[in-house]
Amino acid sequence: MADELDTHEKRHGILGSKEWPCPVCVTDMGNVQARLTFTDVKAHEYLDTEEVLHEKITLLAAMIRDSNEMITYTGAGISVAAGIDDYATKVKDVSIAAAEMPRVKDWKDARPTLTHRVLTGMYEAGYLKHWIQQNHDSLPQKAGYPQSCLNEIHGSLHDPGNPVVPYEGSLRDDLYAWLHHWQERNDLCLALGTSMSGFNCDSVPEAAAQKFLQQPDAVNGMHKGLVIVNLQRTPYDEVSSLRIYAKVDTAMPLLAEALGIADTVRPMDHAHVFSPTEGSVVEAGSDMFIVPFSSEAGEHQGSSASGGKADTAQTSNTVWDLRPGSWVKLTGGPYEGEFGQVVGKNAAGHWRLRFSNCEHPSFPGARMKPFSLWLGNWWVEEATRGKGICPGGKIPFVAATPAEAEAAAAAAGGGQPGLGKRGGAEEDPGRANCMGSSAAEEPADCAARPVNDLAKYEKMMEMGMPMGAIEQRMMKDGVAGGEIAAFSKSVSASAA
Repeated sequence: MADELDTHEKRHGILGSKEWPCPVCVTDMGNVQARLTFTDVKAHEYLDTEEVLHEKITLLAAMIRDSNEMITYTGAGISVAAGIDDYATKVKDVSIAAAEMPRVKDWKDARPTLTHRVLTGMYEAGYLKHWIQQNHDSLPQKAGYPQSCLNEIHGSLHDPGNPVVPYEGSLRDDLYAWLHHWQERNDLCLALGTSMSGFNCDSVPEAAAQKFLQQPDAVNGMHKGLVIVNLQRTPYDEVSSLRIYAKVDTAMPLLAEALGIADTVRPMDHAHVFSPTEGSVVEAGSDMFIVPFSSEAGEHQGSSASGGKADTAQTSNTVWDLRPGSWVKLTGGPYEGEFGQVVGKNAAGHWRLRFSNCEHPSFPGARMKPFSLWLGNWWVEEATRGKGICPGGKIPFVAATPAEAEAAAAAAGGGQPGLGKRGGAEEDPGRANCMGSSAAEEPADCAARPVNDLAKYEKMMEMGMPMGAIEQRMMKDGVAGGEIAAFSKSVSASAA
């Protein structure tokens, strides 16, 4: 452990006081590494003393006030307190954060943490300009943070045009370009709850640290560099401007106090309500909305991107019809051009879309079994205000007709695209009927599928891919529900 924090920079960052005592190791993991790949950092957890933590937060608040283009770069650590497990960590149940972790069966039911709420408050106060989110959980939006200032670079559970990116998958070109835009534009990067252990987008915090170091007078320079808040060490500690060892949910409320915005941070029981812009609802309660985007490509057509009243008189507007049985066509992502059907809306107000006979994004010529994707209710507010996935970007989908969907299915050799009960929407045989069933209860088509080689999914787990994303990948690969449930159960058992 002594070798882990063998320099002042690793302990406190370049701007830290030489008088501050060393952080205390609170979880000794022996020789266990924090991650299996890209880094040799050990899995120990550390905490600053209470006095040092307050002094570091005071320094961080001053750095934030001096910045103009601050961004945050967040990882799985900020969502652990919401009940979403950090599957890549090797600390698991011995972590000091484990005791406070609630359990949620479905990530879509998770609620924002203190950190999500403070970051939203910082955005609303004008301190935070952009958020790069490595997680898929949609907790920033649930806290009230706008989708249009959030880059979900690794995909989302609530954006059918940007579903969870598998470990071997590709990032969206527009989101990757947006990431690099803010990599160049920011003057302070606050990294929270992330190990920064080898993903492509780790270039953002790395670049922030290098810009700070390359200034003639780094201490008084324009770029404030990289600030890291994490319990475990990271590969960038030694080049950080400030290094804070704390739980993010401990540090961020202190930061809100130091910035004078604590009273504006929404309470933990607050549920943010999203509303379509004035004049955009076709008929009250109809789930039909006018959006200022083209009906063909889903590109922005109007001037309402400023957030004002939608110009519903534009001839280029299109209608989002989210009533059960309606059809949509995806405008981007791995399933671009595929047709899906609205199944319905859950209690939280998010829409479920069903897709069938889609071309497999990884295996040309192969077709996928039916699967569902979700649209978060905040997307209606964003789209009716002229906001796409990034500035000038597209909305996730455009409206389609049954005839268009049928023609596409026929061209693919798949016949009708899943027309069935309830106005054309039927349950997913690959998800609803199989997921959660025991082997004896599975329908014949599920039970008859061959047992899959699960080695690649075990490898994904070792690489740190979240279990929810792995289950989604297994479903898309056609793995039977019983196999998925058994795999998930074995993972949970091994982690216990």
